[in-house]
Amino acid sequence: MLNVLVWLVAIEAVGLAAFPLCYYLFPRLRDRGISISKPLGLLLIGYLSWILSVLHVLPSVQITVAGLLVAVAGLSWWYLWGRRREVLGLLWRERTAILVAEAIFLALFFGWVIYRAYDPSISHTEKPMDFAFLNASVRSDFGAPEDPWLRGSSISYYYFGYWMMGTLTKLTGISSSISYNLSLALIPAMAAMGMFGLVYSLVRADSKRLRYALAGGIAAALLLTVVANLEGVLEFMRANGMGSSGFWDWVRIDGLDGPAPVLTETWRPQEFWWWWHATRVISTSGGGQLVDYTIQEFPFFSFMLGDLHPHVMSLPFVILFLAVCWNLLRSPLHVWREPSVRAYATILAIGLSLGGLGFTNMWDLPVFAALLLGTVALKTYTVRGGSVWGLVKGTVPFGAAVIGVALLLFLPYYLEFTSQVSGIAPVTGPTTRPIHMFIVWALFLVAIIPFILGVFWRTTLKEDWARLSLFSMLIGFLPYVVWAFLYAEGGGAFSGMLERLFHVLPWALLISIAVYSALWLSREDRPSMGKVFALGLSALGLLLIMGPELLYVDDAFGGATERMNTVFKLYYQGWIVLAAASGFALYYWGSLRESVSGWRRLSTHLWAGVVVVLLIGATYYPPAAAASKGDLFHEGATLDGLAFINRSRGAEYRAIQFIRETAGPDSAVLEAVGGGYSAFGRISASTGVPTVLGWPGHEVQWRGSSGPLEGRQEDVATIYQTQDVEEAKSLLARYRVDYVYVGPREEEQYGSEGLGKFPSFMDAPFSEDGVTVYRMPP
Repeated sequence: MLNVLVWLVAIEAVGLAAFPLCYYLFPRLRDRGISISKPLGLLLIGYLSWILSVLHVLPSVQITVAGLLVAVAGLSWWYLWGRRREVLGLLWRERTAILVAEAIFLALFFGWVIYRAYDPSISHTEKPMDFAFLNASVRSDFGAPEDPWLRGSSISYYYFGYWMMGTLTKLTGISSSISYNLSLALIPAMAAMGMFGLVYSLVRADSKRLRYALAGGIAAALLLTVVANLEGVLEFMRANGMGSSGFWDWVRIDGLDGPAPVLTETWRPQEFWWWWHATRVISTSGGGQLVDYTIQEFPFFSFMLGDLHPHVMSLPFVILFLAVCWNLLRSPLHVWREPSVRAYATILAIGLSLGGLGFTNMWDLPVFAALLLGTVALKTYTVRGGSVWGLVKGTVPFGAAVIGVALLLFLPYYLEFTSQVSGIAPVTGPTTRPIHMFIVWALFLVAIIPFILGVFWRTTLKEDWARLSLFSMLIGFLPYVVWAFLYAEGGGAFSGMLERLFHVLPWALLISIAVYSALWLSREDRPSMGKVFALGLSALGLLLIMGPELLYVDDAFGGATERMNTVFKLYYQGWIVLAAASGFALYYWGSLRESVSGWRRLSTHLWAGVVVVLLIGATYYPPAAAASKGDLFHEGATLDGLAFINRSRGAEYRAIQFIRETAGPDSAVLEAVGGGYSAFGRISASTGVPTVLGWPGHEVQWRGSSGPLEGRQEDVATIYQTQDVEEAKSLLARYRVDYVYVGPREEEQYGSEGLGKFPSFMDAPFSEDGVTVYRMPP
């Protein structure tokens, strides 16, 4: 419990240190940025510790991080002290929203702490990989962290999320095996708090009714972090024997091949890992094989699964960036067009936020850079009208400045980053079936489509309606135009173009209508900028859904998995922006009910009923899945992610602790090499002390080729198996290895014949119950 409180106090201190900066930078946010101060503070202190470390100015150690926190707090509160009366006035005026935001944060934080205490194990899936990167970040004093699974190389992955969580780990002094799980509790809490604050601000810009703004913000926070897709309803039906064979053949979801034999009625399925199916809804089968294997995670699943992946860690920072864009849209044009301290500070803050997003999760960089450019273009159009040259003149310089700052601030990383991506390619194979699209997106679509159409219905024809329509259609249909060009270039038939056009036509039209309505509203005498921004987010979310039906990012995956990463990453981003848009849409229709009557009022009642039914369906999965995966309250609670090793292999656990405590900054450990998603690589992953080679398949994915690891797997085998002491010493020296781990995996993989040589030239400071750690003598 002490670790939980220390972690909580630390993040609250980080948020308080950053609040004055939020107050200065985000005057157009209703709460002046209190709800996003925690991620901003973590971003700023994480960046400063990283850049000072990379430039070899200061080591990234506890005293440095603490000093940075004190320095940021001192400077920012010095600025705020002269404005303390107006700050106190703000806190009093917005006391209800501030208290609700903090209550949301604490509820999510402690809720996930409790869950993680009963499901803490850093094992299975890709948790060992995430733990390895977290430990590497914690161990790194100067420069980029060394790859724990490729001795002598820095991490070739977007690792800033691990660095930020590692920074908080250093600040608190908590063991990384505990801070890993505390990070998984912190991320949804910060995300929910930020989402509440963002949508609260959007609604307050449109309405003076406090209860509407609170309801919209809470709804958006729940849609982001609590609800699931509707696959859980199908799991309930199947577990209780509902549905005919024909129905299940039509649904055709991998793992749901018909009604399960019902022994007793149950409130949740009992099958092993049934909850996994909810992220494999779209995968299409043909001829007994998967022909379109995709992934469509959603935040609750990610939090429950416990993989500390970049797309998960980026959540609160994406919401921070959305809030930055909202503040930018509402700011007077002169604030960021004229040379001034505030203009430069605004560009620097947006650049830091955007660059940090790319460093945390590279997939976020192009999507939210596009959102930034769209926001600036919309602001320019609002003030100056719609001439093409005026939009270019108003958008390009500011956008280029922010993107330039984003790249410059993180230049040491971007210069070294290598990617497996080779370009964009057209989707020529299977696309998403309507029933699968409904299962994944029904709740959000039922929320935003009536909102988009309702606002559009109230627009009127203005003198520039034709230009607005053309521009809106260009945005809505541009992905299809790009697809058609690439498809035709590859020899595609006209019939295929026509078929794909009808497939994406509803999405393209909705996007066009949303963009048209946003542009139309922005030129009103007293524009409702909350509606404008919500429409923009709706259009972006729909683009992220439509995009993978046309184009995919060409990476290391191919064949049936070519769309996998594209659907995975874009759908995740779509979930975030549509949660915000849906929160506003729910407010919009809720407030509209008071001003309509007759059939219009009846239609709002019917719509509300559909939303409630879908919401009930979407909230079934979280408690059922959490109860199944976590097996809650059946074992003693702990937040130590390595406790499962201590229970099953106590000697291995103590060997890990020994290496963690005694390894030097440039130490390396030798351990057996094995396949991914396994216990191989566990020692290096659990300590952050690099090994010669970890999971080879993952290294190839991260680096785009097998070149950097060629020969390493054979060298490791030689070191363990050879009986020639000099050959072993030579190879150990090549990789600068000073620890050799010998346990059951090593003996099983390489045999025991060559292990007798190690005592002849190495010490054995740890030996217990079949596990020995050898160390080179000083």
